[in-house]
Amino acid sequence: MAKRIHTRRLRYIPKGSERNRAKRLKTFSTEEAAKIYAERLSLKNYKIQRTNFGLGKKFKIVLE
Repeated sequence: MAKRIHTRRLRYIPKGSERNRAKRLKTFSTEEAAKIYAERLSLKNYKIQRTNFGLGKKFKIVLE
């Protein structure tokens, strides 16, 4: 069993600041879900594009 880090030491360990990556775009599993989200944000000129990254084929909203 691993030894627990002392609580005083935990205060000096950064929480979340060690992540160094770009924010990923919001994707949707269906085209209908993307359309509902865009209407909820009251976007006027938008296109729904299909992305081909990751395991699943997903949809993203692109502003025109």
